[in-house]
Amino acid sequence: MAQKSDKEFLYTDFNSIGFLANNLLQAPNLRQGMKKSTVFKFWGKVVGKKFEKYSKVESLNHDNVLVVACANASVSSELVMFKTDILKKFNSYAQPLGIEAVDIKFSHKIWKMDEIECNNHLQEEKNPYKPDLSGFNPNDIILDEQEVDVIKNNVMKNSFATAEQRKKMFDAIILNLKIQKYIDNNV
Repeated sequence: MAQKSDKEFLYTDFNSIGFLANNLLQAPNLRQGMKKSTVFKFWGKVVGKKFEKYSKVESLNHDNVLVVACANASVSSELVMFKTDILKKFNSYAQPLGIEAVDIKFSHKIWKMDEIECNNHLQEEKNPYKPDLSGFNPNDIILDEQEVDVIKNNVMKNSFATAEQRKKMFDAIILNLKIQKYIDNNV
């Protein structure tokens, strides 16, 4: 009979799938991988519904830095602002499993869509970063006259712009204000 190494199993060494599964689960790398996989499933609870679909944990590297893929730069930037809170919340799920992240790296450059996401990309539900302006008509939004006068006076004081540029700035500010008022009233 041939000699076997510590990592080699001969077909005669076990009499059930349970034996094989038990021995595989004792492998340190596999156990650590399963723990990481388990804690990664809590990502949605860590970041909330707003970011659950637009970010996902890619890995926890050997330096214990959590690597998170983000759908775009806006998501990355917003998550960075909450990094300390996210790290604490993530570790509250991870520490009972013997895992602790010391930092988080957010990157939109590593975002990959899986096949299902690619197929559904065009039918994707509303992006939370882009408001629904269907039904918006700037003529329907009435602004406070005093507020409009203050804006107009401030824009007209702008000496580095031409009269045409000041008019465009004023129109853009008024339109933006009307959009914001519409969003505030309809969201």
